[in-house]
Amino acid sequence: MTGDRYAEVWDLLVEDLKNGRCIPFLGAGVSAEHLPLGGQLATKWAERLGCDLPGARSLSTVMQFGATMRFGDATRLKQAFVDEEFSHSTTPTAADRYPLHSILANYPLPLYVTTNYDDFMYLALRQRRKEPERDLCQWFSRDPEDWTDSPFRSPRYAPTANHPLVFHLHGHHSLPQSLVLTDDDYIDFGARLADGTQNTTLNRGSGVQVLPRQVRRMLRTMPILFLGYSLSDWNFLVLFRTLTRDLSHSQMREHISVQMLRPGLGATEREYTNRYFEAQKIRVLWETPESLIQRLV
Repeated sequence: MTGDRYAEVWDLLVEDLKNGRCIPFLGAGVSAEHLPLGGQLATKWAERLGCDLPGARSLSTVMQFGATMRFGDATRLKQAFVDEEFSHSTTPTAADRYPLHSILANYPLPLYVTTNYDDFMYLALRQRRKEPERDLCQWFSRDPEDWTDSPFRSPRYAPTANHPLVFHLHGHHSLPQSLVLTDDDYIDFGARLADGTQNTTLNRGSGVQVLPRQVRRMLRTMPILFLGYSLSDWNFLVLFRTLTRDLSHSQMREHISVQMLRPGLGATEREYTNRYFEAQKIRVLWETPESLIQRLV
C-alpha cells in the first residue's frame, strides 16, 4: 500500500468512527496495561498447576489441564481464575500511557464488541457520561437468569451513541461460568455460535439468544476495527467467518485490523500477515502504540 493510500484508509476509518459507522472489536492487547496477556497468564498458571504439556504455551490448554487434573471441573477453575486475576486489577483512565478505552469512548458509537473479560470499555463510557449497557454471548447456558442485566430482555432497546452496548463475546468476570477459557470452552463456543447465527435462539422456547439479532445484524453490515489481536488470535476470525459465510462478495464490507510494529518483525512475516488478513477482506494497518493513539485522538 502506498503512503497516500495508507493515509486515505486511515482518513476513511476515522471518518467512520466520528460518524458512528464502525464497530471496535477489542482483544487482550487493548487491556495490556492493566491485565496480563494470554501468554503471560499461560506461563504463570502452568507453573502453578504443574502443567508441562507440549501445548502449555496456550492459556486454554493450561486451563483445560487445571480443570481436569487439579480442580475437578471448569467451574471451580474459573472462579479461582477470576479471584486471582481480577482482585487486584486497576481501571484504565485517560491518564494511561495508551488510553485506548478512553479514546474509543469519545466516539459516538452504538456498539463495542470485546473478547476480554474485563469491564474497562463499559467504565470508560460511563466516565464519558454515557449510559452504556452490557450483554454477553449466551454460549454457556439456556437459562435467561444467568445474565440478569441483559438489555435484550426488552425488544425496545436499540444501541445508540449515548446508550451504547458493550457486548462480551467470551464472557464477563462477574459471571465466571460465562468465560471462554478452556479448550472445551472454545469448542463449545464455536459450535454454539455457528448454530446461533443460523437459528435465532438455542432453544426456541427459552428466548435466550446466543448472539442477539441486533448485534449480529450490526456486525454483518458495519465495518469492524480489530484492536489488540495478533495473527495467532484466531478467535475473532472464527466469528468473522461465521457471520459472513452466507454473504455475497458484493455485500461484504472492508474491515480493518491494526497490527503492532515491533522489534524483529521481518518483511516476510509482515507480508504474510497482510495477505492472510486481506484474503478475509480485512485490511491491515501497521502502527506503533504511540502512532495509533495519535491517529485516533
